[in-house]
Amino acid sequence: MTGSAGPSIQRYIQYHTDAEVRAAITEKHKSLTLAGPELQQILAELRVLAGTNPTMATGGYTGRRSGGPGPAPAPAPGAPTAAPAAAPSTGAGLSGNATTTIKMADGRSRTGILLADSETSGVLLENNRFVLLSKDGEVYREKPLAPKADWTHYDGSLSGNRYSPLELINATTVQRLGAAWVFPIPNTQRILQVTPIVQDGIMYVTGWNEIYALDATSGRQLWSYSDGARHEGIVSEAGIGTNRGASINGDKVFMVTDHAHVLGFNRFTGQKLWDIEMGSHLESYSSTSPPLPVGDLVVVGVAGGEEGARGFLDAYRASTGERVWRWYSIPKRGEKGSETWVGQALEHGCGATWMPGSYDPQLDLIYWAIGNPCPDIAGEERIGDNLYTSSVVALAAKTGELKWYYQFTPHDTHDWDAVQPMLLVDENWQGKPRKLLMHGDRNGMFYVLDRTNGEVLQTGNLSTKVTWLKGFDKAGKPIVDPGSIATKDGVAACPGGGGGANFPAASYNPLTKLFYTRVSDSCALYTSHDDPLGATGNRWFGRGTPGDKARAALAELLKGYKTGSYIRAMDPFTGKKAWDLPAPVGRSGVLSTGGGLLFLGGSGGLLVLDAKTGKALWNVNLAQITNATPMTYMVGGRQYIALSGTGTITAYMLH
Repeated sequence: MTGSAGPSIQRYIQYHTDAEVRAAITEKHKSLTLAGPELQQILAELRVLAGTNPTMATGGYTGRRSGGPGPAPAPAPGAPTAAPAAAPSTGAGLSGNATTTIKMADGRSRTGILLADSETSGVLLENNRFVLLSKDGEVYREKPLAPKADWTHYDGSLSGNRYSPLELINATTVQRLGAAWVFPIPNTQRILQVTPIVQDGIMYVTGWNEIYALDATSGRQLWSYSDGARHEGIVSEAGIGTNRGASINGDKVFMVTDHAHVLGFNRFTGQKLWDIEMGSHLESYSSTSPPLPVGDLVVVGVAGGEEGARGFLDAYRASTGERVWRWYSIPKRGEKGSETWVGQALEHGCGATWMPGSYDPQLDLIYWAIGNPCPDIAGEERIGDNLYTSSVVALAAKTGELKWYYQFTPHDTHDWDAVQPMLLVDENWQGKPRKLLMHGDRNGMFYVLDRTNGEVLQTGNLSTKVTWLKGFDKAGKPIVDPGSIATKDGVAACPGGGGGANFPAASYNPLTKLFYTRVSDSCALYTSHDDPLGATGNRWFGRGTPGDKARAALAELLKGYKTGSYIRAMDPFTGKKAWDLPAPVGRSGVLSTGGGLLFLGGSGGLLVLDAKTGKALWNVNLAQITNATPMTYMVGGRQYIALSGTGTITAYMLH
């Protein structure tokens, strides 16, 4: 490759798979006829000449995750197990179960499928509706559902704000809080990231390609489904079983699988209604997070942001699984926006959409956070802003049409995806009611936008030290310090790759007027590499090894800097920090409530803080580390807090 076109051919080969190179040769040289083995030999020799990682031939797909997922793990010896579901792998749910007639305390008889029957409680599936029961001997009583408060998707509300007005658990009553029940997920014995969801007293939780329906007052299983498969070759978080939960839309419940399928179930019977593949895991697609219910649609994104997969959002008809629209986060070459990708990286630019979005029904707009560009650190073959990565996009709910976007980190070379929550808040802003979007970003900054048009209203340092940003232009676009962009020699910048904020849930409390999130105060070295897969193997990090000069620069940045992870409260009206608290072990986000409390996982179980001051009020140690965030619900006038841990779901209530 020493001719005039040699360098450009070399870069093309380095950034494209064998399938893409084969298609380009066939398209541009239609008269060329080569047998498959001959063409494959040419491709292999081209890779040697270009000096590329052999793994690049398949775009990083190696056929296994490091260590491999292996078979489903067995429950720990002596661990409690749930009753098996009826024929869970068939998708038939409870349709084959026999009906039973039970006697009620008032003398009536009721007929249905009796589930989770125990000495003190049960649940009757009657006319495709669940009836929660208490039991005294052979006689049953219907438990009242009201007063109730449901939690039907990941953050509890379409606004993405993990805030609940429930106030029974407050600073006065919190000392009476204790465990109500524990449910083990026997096939997923790892630190879970799932958020339970609840409607009408029934809870739904997910594990690794499995879903369970539970009595939310007792934790007893009603039905379950598992496809029994764990798909080799997935190197994203999905490849170790990460699944963040389900969502409800009407009489249906939805989940995703590790290999990027969306499944729809009848939420009463557990019958699988449809199964749609979003993208093949052999092309590096995977999925970890629940769909967002929007009218008669469910909107869902894909993972695979370090595997070279082109990000997109899909909207499916909740009733049938029919795909209504698809929006790509990375433009094709020649499309509008592709001019912000100068070089060869566009076809594998990533921009994953791996966390749930938010929705404003009045504006009929979906707000979705977009992941970082690929290769993560090496930006030399993607000169430009790299739209629409590291951004929030506002899409028309019915069509997926882009209405506006705001890019938090143009030309990101730090792995600062923007998938942190987008909180939709209606507040008075400078004396006038305004529709706001609040966001703490991984780039270390806090933002308040007008969500009708993307106008920047307020910014502030979320991380204490932020060195990549020189300010904002008149349009609110960040001005990137050129000295912070990754190079082959390495640069030092703050924050580090894991923060400011990351994916854990955030919350705005309308009573305290504070925004809460988990934050990292850190700095790191960012070093690019000629190979898009980098020095370490089969993922699109493009990460190299820093030199001594960069290491010295990092040491200088860290002098006197108190680094660490914190639960931090921000005043969104000033952009200033209100308080912070050293964060406990794990990756839990925060739930705030009308009871003036902040709930998070930590110190072995559930930790409760005063939302105004950050003072710790209550903690229980169940020897559980969590990477999930608490949620809350009410059934029959009793408030519960639920949180996942290591292979278990624990619910708490007042005693």
